[in-house]
Amino acid sequence: MSYMVAIRRAGLWTVLLSALTTAGMARAVEIDPISRMSLEYLMNMEVTTVSKQPERIQKAAAAVSVLTREEIRRSGATTLPDALRLVPGVNVARINANSWAVSIRGFNSRFANKLLVMIDGRSIYSPLFSGVFWDRYNVPISDIDRIEVVRGPGGTLWGANAVNGVINIITRHSSETQGTHAELSAGTERLGDTFLSQGSALSKDATYRLSGDFSSYSASDLPDGSDAGDDWYNGQANLRVDWTPTGIDELLIVSGVNQVTAAGKQTAPSLTAPYSETRDGEIDRQGLYLNGKWTRQLSATSNFSLQGFLDYRYMDLEAPDLSERRTTADAHFLHTSRVASEIDLTWGGGYRAIISDLETEYELEVDPEDETYHIYNAFAQASRGFFDDQIELTVGSKIEYHSQSGSEVQPSVRGLWNVTPRHALWGAISTAARTPGIESNATVRNLIVPPGTTNNPSALPLIPSVQGNPELDAERVTAYEIGYHGRLLDELSVDIAGFVNEYDNLLLSSSAGEVAVRTASGIAYIDSPAVINNQAKARTFGMELSGVWEPISSWRLRASYSWLHEDIEAPSGAEGNAPEHQAVLQSFYDINEEWRFDSVLRFVDELSNVGADAYVNLDARLSWQPKAGLEIALTGRNLIHSGYLEYGVERPVSPIPLASETARSVMLTVAAKF
Repeated sequence: MSYMVAIRRAGLWTVLLSALTTAGMARAVEIDPISRMSLEYLMNMEVTTVSKQPERIQKAAAAVSVLTREEIRRSGATTLPDALRLVPGVNVARINANSWAVSIRGFNSRFANKLLVMIDGRSIYSPLFSGVFWDRYNVPISDIDRIEVVRGPGGTLWGANAVNGVINIITRHSSETQGTHAELSAGTERLGDTFLSQGSALSKDATYRLSGDFSSYSASDLPDGSDAGDDWYNGQANLRVDWTPTGIDELLIVSGVNQVTAAGKQTAPSLTAPYSETRDGEIDRQGLYLNGKWTRQLSATSNFSLQGFLDYRYMDLEAPDLSERRTTADAHFLHTSRVASEIDLTWGGGYRAIISDLETEYELEVDPEDETYHIYNAFAQASRGFFDDQIELTVGSKIEYHSQSGSEVQPSVRGLWNVTPRHALWGAISTAARTPGIESNATVRNLIVPPGTTNNPSALPLIPSVQGNPELDAERVTAYEIGYHGRLLDELSVDIAGFVNEYDNLLLSSSAGEVAVRTASGIAYIDSPAVINNQAKARTFGMELSGVWEPISSWRLRASYSWLHEDIEAPSGAEGNAPEHQAVLQSFYDINEEWRFDSVLRFVDELSNVGADAYVNLDARLSWQPKAGLEIALTGRNLIHSGYLEYGVERPVSPIPLASETARSVMLTVAAKF
């Protein structure tokens, strides 16, 4: 399907984008600054994900990284997973044109379930699979302010699923995006992208931004050279309103709607000979959300915030035959104050309701199909400085109740030693939990053993199914971390983190269930289930090293290296979904005031469990700003190596998606502001 045909199919988006272009033009503004940010700015950047309060990245007692909008744009990334490749300790592997495996510090898979991902504080993981559909959340780069990534448990503040890390995508304040912004892209992989944004003032205290984006991506190739049929289209519209009615109140309202159409060839079981088939799997995903936050400054040392969101999602899969309608309602509050002039206390609580309505078939069968989950939580965290704040200690815990798996307590202790204003050491001991999702009430059938064979001498097909267990407990991790933030020279900063993670109650092992003869579509088969249990344990350890060096005023280098070792006490094949070694070198070079050249060189080690080899590749971007408000950029991706797999086959996902090859691509982008 051509790009223009795809736009005609998405009539809603065409109307929206046309309305934006005909909207009244605001005052002329400059295009987003793409000049190099100073090292001083990066070292003093504030983050909020570590403690839910603004703090300098140098003062954070955690392994935290920040991707700025400038760094993402100049990397040439067009999707969030591609941007996250730049962060040390983050494991990113492309499965096909519309699917990625993304995790932090191991346990990677298509639905990595030990990672919490948020957009402006709104959780976007799927409770059904405990993972993220990354094609659905393809946030336009121009709308992003920064991406904060915390490597390591965040359960004390953020709750379930913040086991190995937290990714918080923070969009730009609408006051920063006044006027009209248009961006058009076309290329060999990203066939086309149309982004339009209109921002203006509603009053002297309120501003808004309305943006629309439609992207079209081409299909990739399977290893045998055939078409993978995994082309996809993403249309979305988003509205953000920022209002400061008084000097002490701030109100944020964000809403949006999106639609994704995708596909991809899959290997699926068949109850008739040859008992396996490759078929196209059409995917249709739609959603809308409303997210609001009210913040009040009670005093110089005290503030209060109340946030809530309502999120509706619809998904229809052709293979397997699965549809889901899910509504999530969430509300939580936060209060921070100074106690006894020495202790900073943060506390709060929240409630979430998830209403799920499913329709499933025998390949992926969920019982019950309709269910409502309730989640309650309360947390408190206190920080105190010692020896004129040279030593800072933070202790806290969260208590969370899930109607499916019961209560979990997630404590943490963090310490920071400000050795000098330019050097800091930190350490942490923390725990986090992941509540079971589909593993508790689903049966997966993705393999059929033909009758009359050595492994199945009977006359009926044999299905070694994987059966859920409603008695599952939450998975737990205890993490030990130590790290260093420092500025060795005026031109050089370094960040080092080491960790050991101990996991209990992992859902990686199973026990034999009751064998029975069943029927599906009028065909009898032998069902030999393996029931999931909580008997697996694991230990992972590793280190992450990153640094920023500015050898001259017009050139900045950002480099990182990550090492990870997994030791999993589970059946063979549970290890090797994440690379043991990976490295990234990103270069920003301002040739002159108009021309800039940027590149990203990356190495990713082999993934032994899914059959993906190690690779080295290079992305490069050349941009020209002939005048204020206009930028033209040419981006080349995967310039060294083309036609390789980043990921392979994994189980027990059903049906098994066929991994496609990563190809060399080019893209031309024109961006303008009026």
